[in-house]
Amino acid sequence: MNMIRAIDQQSAWVVGPVIVAMVAWGALVLPLPAVAILGGAASVAFVAWLRTGYRRPVRSKSIVATYLAAVAFQIVHLSEEWNGGFPHEFADLVGSSRDWSTDSFLAIFVFGFGAAWVLAGAGVLYGSRMANYFLWFYALGAGLINAIAHFVFPLVEGGYFPGLITAPGHLLLSIMLVRYLVIENRDLRLNETVDAVPRPVAAGVTA
Repeated sequence: MNMIRAIDQQSAWVVGPVIVAMVAWGALVLPLPAVAILGGAASVAFVAWLRTGYRRPVRSKSIVATYLAAVAFQIVHLSEEWNGGFPHEFADLVGSSRDWSTDSFLAIFVFGFGAAWVLAGAGVLYGSRMANYFLWFYALGAGLINAIAHFVFPLVEGGYFPGLITAPGHLLLSIMLVRYLVIENRDLRLNETVDAVPRPVAAGVTA
């Protein structure tokens, strides 16, 4: 347990290389535009995390509840994508010569990331720094950037694109989660400032 806590306290040195490895792996098996979106989202989340949850891990009920609601809605969103053949449609949309199989899509984005999202929710309750990274990665990547992209795809396609129907809900929940993360981090930072200010000693009272 002490080893896990020690690793978590230095988790920036774990998460950073994992992001690089994930992008390198994705470049070998996924359409490159998908890798660019995934890597960009992971990097933006990493910067936001270093400035917030890495220094001051959050664990409030409002954040955990909003996050879990967003993850639950993600399952609905992925169901729409799977039913509409999103992997093949995306590869065709971006003109990729590399096909994206449904099995790969399910294994990575539904089951793989699905497990990570759930474990992160549990980790947040214990103030895990690494779990806080997944909060930001979900909020900015799987949520915000993903939702915005789903409004762009139909414009390029010239019609419906898998994931469009559930994209508004995705966008709303992601904005709510980002808002809660920013507010709680601000409150934690203010509390740190208050605690750091020396309190005056009453006259006649010695420390």
